[in-house]
Amino acid sequence: MKSFFESLNPDGNLSLCLISFVGTVGLTALVILPILVGSYIDYLGFAENAAGWISAINLSGIAVMTLIVSLKTKHWSLAKITGYGLVVMIISDFLSLYFHSLEIFSALRFMSGMGGGAAQAAVAAAIARLAHSDKGFGIYMAFQFLMPALGLFVFPSLLPDIGFNGMLEILIGFEIFSLLMVPVLMNYRCPVHTEQSQEGNFEVALILQKPAILSIIGLCIYGAANAAIWAYADRMGLDSGLSYEGTGTVLSISTAVAVLGAMLVIWLKDRWGHTRPLVLGITCQIIAMFVMIFEANPIGYTIGISLYSVAWAFTWPYFLSIQAALDDSGTVVVAGQFSNLVGNSMGPAMAAFFVGSGGHYIPAIWMACALFVASLLPMLKIYKIRRG
Repeated sequence: MKSFFESLNPDGNLSLCLISFVGTVGLTALVILPILVGSYIDYLGFAENAAGWISAINLSGIAVMTLIVSLKTKHWSLAKITGYGLVVMIISDFLSLYFHSLEIFSALRFMSGMGGGAAQAAVAAAIARLAHSDKGFGIYMAFQFLMPALGLFVFPSLLPDIGFNGMLEILIGFEIFSLLMVPVLMNYRCPVHTEQSQEGNFEVALILQKPAILSIIGLCIYGAANAAIWAYADRMGLDSGLSYEGTGTVLSISTAVAVLGAMLVIWLKDRWGHTRPLVLGITCQIIAMFVMIFEANPIGYTIGISLYSVAWAFTWPYFLSIQAALDDSGTVVVAGQFSNLVGNSMGPAMAAFFVGSGGHYIPAIWMACALFVASLLPMLKIYKIRRG
């Protein structure tokens, strides 16, 4: 099986689907975040604030390891990074089945995040090494929406019967299955001219270039904008007049429909370049926000959140493709992943300031619109610099 995986074309659909599956498994703590938070409260007995802190610690593990990998993309084997990361994730999740005290459980979730962060960062770096990374990031994004959509649909009905531990056992099964696909990453080698370039602080020097810094800032702001909306997406649905069940159904369907945005990237690739699709995608996200503001009813919410999700899946790969064009070792892309995770942690807190205790979501949506515009400005500056 190992020889079969190593014989795959790294730019082929099968290879990209396999590593996208692995990377999405590494991001489990993020992509099914609402389900995890609810299960901590309902099945492990943690208070709501404690569940929030556990999730934050879990995500911080992903962010920390993503930063570490970004500084070592040239020197470390991506396959080994992924393999070791998945093993750490499996061990941590296995121990999480038995240790449910707040301190130990939080530490285990941090370690699980570290393991998952290594896997997802390695996959992002691998795709960035392709000559045309747009297709790869489109497939990766499709998996990041399709797999959570299935989870959002299946787990709520299973949890009353299997509990948190049963759900975690299923996730561990996916992690073990992902280990079988690690040899595929052997095919994503660092370009020869990059390997023969600078030694020492090569990765740091790449990240400190002006276009790279601008892209990292843009991704951080974009991550904050998306997280600000996603964190309160269910509450916005209730505020529009939908029931709990109706809101859950709309979110599950909108997440699945978002795959269309990623499929459009796979079809379009770089025929329009990277910047024009980026502008188009962010514009559509802002339009979606306007729909939710000015049509604050179930139909307006359904249309708005669906358009938002499709545009998100379409826009995100072009952010990463712009970074990949700056550096074909994958260093800048992984650093961008880290900054996006930082933005993800900031967004809900910023939105909470506007929402307040009275549940006023419209000001938070306006704030997200401003952040979307702000995220575009550094990327346009990169375009201007590269045009010369």
